[in-house]
Amino acid sequence: MKITFLPKNINFDFTSGMTVLQAASACGIEIDGNCSGAGTCGKCKVKVLSENSDKTDEVERRSLTEKENKGNFRLACRYKPSCDLIVEVPMADGAANRKTKLIDLPDWFMSKENDGKGYGIAFDIGTTTVVAMFWDMENVELMDIKAVTNPQSVFGADVISRIMYAGDNPANLAVIHKKIVDCLNVLLEEFAEKHNINKEDISEITVVGNTTMSHLFAGVDPSTLATAPFTPVFLASKRGLARDFGIMAGKDTSLYLLPNIAGHVGSDITAGILATNIMNENKNNLFVDIGTNGEIVLSAKGRKLTCSTAAGPAFEGATIYQGMRAASGAIERVTIQKDDVDIVVIDGLKPIGICGSGIIDAVAQLVKNKIIDKTGKYAKPENLPEHGCSENIVKRLRTNQRWKEFVLSYVDDGDDIVITQKDVREVQLAKAAIYAGIKILMKELGVEGPDLDKVSIAGAFGSYIDKESALTIGLLPDISIEKIVSVGNAAGVGASLALFSEDLQNAAEKIASGIEHLELADYEGFQDEYLSAMSF
Repeated sequence: MKITFLPKNINFDFTSGMTVLQAASACGIEIDGNCSGAGTCGKCKVKVLSENSDKTDEVERRSLTEKENKGNFRLACRYKPSCDLIVEVPMADGAANRKTKLIDLPDWFMSKENDGKGYGIAFDIGTTTVVAMFWDMENVELMDIKAVTNPQSVFGADVISRIMYAGDNPANLAVIHKKIVDCLNVLLEEFAEKHNINKEDISEITVVGNTTMSHLFAGVDPSTLATAPFTPVFLASKRGLARDFGIMAGKDTSLYLLPNIAGHVGSDITAGILATNIMNENKNNLFVDIGTNGEIVLSAKGRKLTCSTAAGPAFEGATIYQGMRAASGAIERVTIQKDDVDIVVIDGLKPIGICGSGIIDAVAQLVKNKIIDKTGKYAKPENLPEHGCSENIVKRLRTNQRWKEFVLSYVDDGDDIVITQKDVREVQLAKAAIYAGIKILMKELGVEGPDLDKVSIAGAFGSYIDKESALTIGLLPDISIEKIVSVGNAAGVGASLALFSEDLQNAAEKIASGIEHLELADYEGFQDEYLSAMSF
């Protein structure tokens, strides 16, 4: 039996009992598998365009009209087809491509003399996205950059799902390890072919990722990271020939995997600290990398502290009713006006969902207009006029059989885009985890909000988030908005810096060994801070 995946037009021969998600994974088609195949997240929907039916003795080809197609969606993780079919897969390339615009080497590096030779590739293995940066090291020129969805996402959106899968048996570990190695090899091949270079001319490769991604890249079972005390098998950097790691570069190409800091503070944070140089500045600097895990670093009063907090995937859309990655059709900006709601949609298309920056905006706007109260509960519609809400805005707050929801965008030929009461709760849980971690580090070092000289927000999410919205919902300390800076893909920048010299690799080693890690699970006041941070 055969599945054809559109829009890439890839054909795959599958066997009976295989799900569409498994088939997609086997042939390199990336479909969000946020719940690791449990059928609960709803993010792996594919559209069945046509199928062959065996209802009669003859195989009948049945093409579905556009009208029949409406609503003809299946969950790829649950659908086990028994005949040939054609499915259309929503593509998340736009979400990955956004991360290619966030790489700028810092001024302090550009002013130094460079001793890099040949070509180098820096890989940033994110839980959601893999970014590859191809450098002419002698001329310090970024020749190319590619970002793709991490193919391991078929095993779950978060690291815990992937840890559980990998730890189930050695065969699973081998599968998930091969997924990422094959991904890096494809990117390397594309660079070599596009730029007409010999693999032998690639002298250096660097790799960063969170601690789980580092373990999976190295083929090491990360099971110990799933339960307290979250002890990693290794923290130290790894160096060797690229081919020893399965990366098919030149026979003499070396590979350097930057050191991790703790069980859930990985080499991506080491790289981010290297890129921002915050440990070398005599200032009170806060560094926050907001994702499924929130990693936080505070450098103040001669000490350097770090922690990680399980924010969950809400900011990446995974636990939001109509959440999605920052791809075409995602609402990324929301403003509630007197009589209407203004939205900005990526690529100017009809909205099909809402991404992280849009979620933050939407909730912040609901708070500002008192449509939700400080506890996160939706107000009663009849009470909204006294808060200045017009009739048109009041109508958007509605109750259906399942929940209360606020309509961000009415859609004529599909589902309206809404923020549900549960969505608001998911944002509260995520932002409270981040804010509580920040507050505890500040308390440990005796720092108040006004004492902070700079707050650096890393990652794609940090680059597109509205700073005022982040302050409104209480994601960040109450500080002057001018002190908040977006530092782009700091992990990718740090990984790139480590390509250029042994001195910078040594600097990465000093960062990882010179920072104190605070385990929030063991911190006596964390629960109180967390509960307090739930309020808007």
